[in-house]
Parts: sequence; C-alpha cells; structure tokens
Amino acid sequence: MNRKLMRMLIVAAYTLLPVLIAAVSLRNRSFFSAGPPFLGIVSYTWLLTGVIIASRPRFIEHYFSLDKLNRFHAIMAVVALSIGVTHKLWVTLLWGWAYRYSTIFGDLAIIFFLTIAVFSALIMTNWFGRKKIVKTAKTTLKKYPIANYEIMKFVHNFNIVAATFLAIHVLTMTVIVQGDYLAAAIFGGYFALAFGLYINHKFLKPARLKKNLFTVTATRPEKGNVLEVHLKPDNGEVFPYQAGQFVFLRLYDAQYSAEEHPFSLISAPQDREEAALAIKDSGDYTHRFQTLQPGVKASLEGPYGGMWHVQEGMHDETVSMVMFAGGIGITPMLGILENSARLQFPNRTLLIWSLKNQDEYGFTEKLQALKDALPDFRLVPFFANESGFLDEGKIEKMLQDNEIRFEAAEYLLCGPPPFMNAVEAVLLKKGVPKDRIHYETFGL
Repeated sequence: MNRKLMRMLIVAAYTLLPVLIAAVSLRNRSFFSAGPPFLGIVSYTWLLTGVIIASRPRFIEHYFSLDKLNRFHAIMAVVALSIGVTHKLWVTLLWGWAYRYSTIFGDLAIIFFLTIAVFSALIMTNWFGRKKIVKTAKTTLKKYPIANYEIMKFVHNFNIVAATFLAIHVLTMTVIVQGDYLAAAIFGGYFALAFGLYINHKFLKPARLKKNLFTVTATRPEKGNVLEVHLKPDNGEVFPYQAGQFVFLRLYDAQYSAEEHPFSLISAPQDREEAALAIKDSGDYTHRFQTLQPGVKASLEGPYGGMWHVQEGMHDETVSMVMFAGGIGITPMLGILENSARLQFPNRTLLIWSLKNQDEYGFTEKLQALKDALPDFRLVPFFANESGFLDEGKIEKMLQDNEIRFEAAEYLLCGPPPFMNAVEAVLLKKGVPKDRIHYETFGL
C-alpha cells in the first residue's frame, strides 16, 4: 500500500480510536454527564497507545521511522496526561468526592505519570529551554543518581506501573460502579494488548536476541573519536536491512553496561556476512565503547529508520540527492552511499559534511573508495573553524558549484538538531517543498 496513504490511515486510527471506544462505553449516558468520562477515555486510550509505541512496533515504525514516533510519543504523552488531569478536576467539580474510593488507582496513575514525565523532560530533553530556573533544577538533580541518563531510562519503565494503575481505575469504574461488561471488555482488551507488547519488547525479544548473538570481529579507530565496529553473526547471516538504518546494540560483557544503545549501520545491505557500525565517543556511555575489542558478544535489535525510502522513490535520474551531515550524522549517509555504490546509483549525489575542524574528518579511505565507485558522487567537507557558520550563501554556492538546482533535488539531513533546523530553514526559504526534506535525529 502507498506509504503516504498508510500513514494517513494510522493517524486516523489513532485519532478516532478513543471516539469509537467512547461511543460504546457512553452509549447510555446523557450528553451532560458524558463530558468527563469522554476525556478520561481519550486520556486512557492515548496513554496506552504510548505504551504500544514505546514497544517499537515494526508495523508502525516502517511507515514513520522510530525517531519521529518517539517525538510524537513524547508530545502526545504530555497531551494525554493533561487531558487526564482535566478529567480528574472536572469529575471532582461535578460530583465532589462521591467516587473517592473508586478513583484511588487513577490518582496514583496520575502521580506516577506526572513524576516520570517531569523528570524525563528535565533530564532527557531540552524542552524547558535554557532559563536560569531550569539550569538550577538540572544542576541540583545532577547531584543525585537519578540524573544519570541510563538510570532515567530505567525509571522511565515504571510508566507500565502507572498504566496498570490506570487500567485498574478504569475497570473499577466500568465494572463495579457502572456494571458495563461490554465496555470493560474493550478497556481490558486494549490494556492487555499494550501490556503484552511491552512484555514482549522488554523481556521476550531480548531473550530471543540472546539466542542469535553476534561477535565483534574487528574495530578500527577513525578521526573525530569514532570507532568503527564490525560484527559477525554466530548463526547464519545478518538480518535484512535497508541502507541508512540503525540498530540497538547490547554488549554481553562485564566491562560494559547491559543497556542497549542505537547506532547507525554503515555497511551495505548486500553485505550479509557481517554488519558495521560507527560509535562516536560523546563523553557519556559511548566513552566505554572505545575500548571494545574483538571477541565480545553482542546482540543487534532492529533495523529501524526510514531514510532509505528516499532513494527507493527516486526514479527520475535528473533529480539529485543532496546529503547534509553534521558531525557523526555522517553514519547513515555512509550506509546509503555504500548501497548506492553497489546499485550504481546514476543520480548526481552531493554530500556536504559539516565538521568543527579537520581533526574530525574521518572515513577518508571509505569516502575515496565511494568517489571511485559511484558514477556521479561529489563530496564537500565544510570546516566551521575555517569557514564559519554554514549559512544560506555558502549552501547556495555549494549547490551552484555542483550544478544542482534547489528545486530539482531530494535532501537528506542528519546531525545535531540546531544544524538540521538551520539547513532546513535555508532549503524552505529557497522554495524546496517540505516533502523533499528528509531527516532523522539521534538521541532515542
């Protein structure tokens, strides 16, 4: 089915699902009394859908890519929680504390969700900006273990406890207070689906992956504090994947954290004997990976990411492919370029790689091999310490020098958010349609 149509259908299902559930569960309610429970149903449905999204469902990720799903999940969790709080206040305003014993688990769910949401937003995002009060809060939190990113990821898992409390509250109100077993079956069934997918994601899937391990066969340091890692499957071939996708790597060695972390595949999908990743030392958990040696066992979970759809949909050879990579954002581009070389991709391809300085300019042998192998590949390294900010004028000149018109290209962006935002702003200003600008962000 057409990818765009499928995305529209999924969004429509997400939007209409609480309405359909409400139509059944509120069928005997008057219009006046249906308002508060309707908000509760919307909150319940969307919060449980958030649990489903957090389980990385492949049938949805295929159409949206995981980074966009995660951003949507974070935003809608706040929206759903706000609706839930409004529901609680409205019920209290209308009926006072008549349902106080029936709402205990609902109150606990709100407390759990709110606490986890606030800490997650402070520690794992920059949503609150850089105001003094936010900096003070973050500085204070860093004194405590919970401010550790990996610990916060673990704490984030307690959302399933909040979801369970919420389900108990909803089923209590539906069965004990209202005696509506049809609505209870629907609410309970949706919770069972979300809970089952979560259990599969957190426990059953890792157990399956442990039966199909990879072994690190080689590591190679690159400039810019990047380590290229090659892994070979212990049984059979590497799973099928598309160019530019990423996987979650988990190492089974006492020296390293048991947590999984996302890294881009820089190998070509045609290489089924081994997979290659690139890991940059960013000063956090990635610093430990720099000591990685051959022989360590690992699991790879994935693949994820949707940038490969761009090249797949390019059938007009007069349309160029322009890549903007910022720093380690080069990694998915390398995978796409490796695939292009294997397919002898005929379209003009321009890679603009923005770096702080020449000390970060790695993968030179690989890039030279790609220049030799690809029919029409142009590489433009850009060093900020020499040329300043990559602004509109510089981007325009780069495209002109390589005979590429703004309106006759597909654009792939990957790198730090400020970098991608700046490049996207220039492209939009130059009249590039938004659906021709494709990007993925790191930090899952």
